[in-house]
Amino acid sequence: MLDTSVPVVAKFRRLLDSLPRETLPDVVASMIRTSNKEKLQVLDTVSLEERFRKALPMLTRQIEGLKLLQKTRKMSPDAEKRVLSVRKGGVFPGRQFNLDEEDEDEDGDDMAALERKIHGASMPEAALRVCLKELKRLKKMPQSMPEYALTRNYLDLMVELPWSKSTKDCLDIRAARTLLDNDHYAMDKLKRRVLEYLAVRQLKTSLKVIVSGCTVRPAAKSD
Repeated sequence: MLDTSVPVVAKFRRLLDSLPRETLPDVVASMIRTSNKEKLQVLDTVSLEERFRKALPMLTRQIEGLKLLQKTRKMSPDAEKRVLSVRKGGVFPGRQFNLDEEDEDEDGDDMAALERKIHGASMPEAALRVCLKELKRLKKMPQSMPEYALTRNYLDLMVELPWSKSTKDCLDIRAARTLLDNDHYAMDKLKRRVLEYLAVRQLKTSLKVIVSGCTVRPAAKSD
């Protein structure tokens, strides 16, 4: 139901086609504009079947909202302006209000705030160009379009990424193993890869210290 001619939507479609099926509930929870509480309920569930049970109602609500929007587009402009069902976090039937100039002003302020966040995120030049291009498209896009929520989520994610922030590395392998076991069930192969990476980083740091402490002596002259 989404327009695949939109670059963000097309990329997302290719991503969905390449993902394993067991990851679909998590992806669905992340793409739908709903409360963080509902998203966390999906992520916190261990059973795959139970994750699907919690994610499917969210997806169904979103689909119903998209169907409603398609019907709304067929209405006359006056009727569409008079009645539009919208809910924060997504578009769903059930709530009605009138669109007025105040709503447009709030939307303009929201876009201006988002643009400031994009410029203040200290992202690389290439990423900044992409975000500004998508923001320009978003400004021209009605909120009733299904692609609006997807594009907005993409820009919010780009803004929240720690582009210019870093933390001091902690290469304690035992502590990392304990943390992985406490936070993630199973996935032993993945955990082993993470610990191997930390071990290599620890070894490279040790090698740098050893090399920096060496004294290079000139070769002795032969008789």
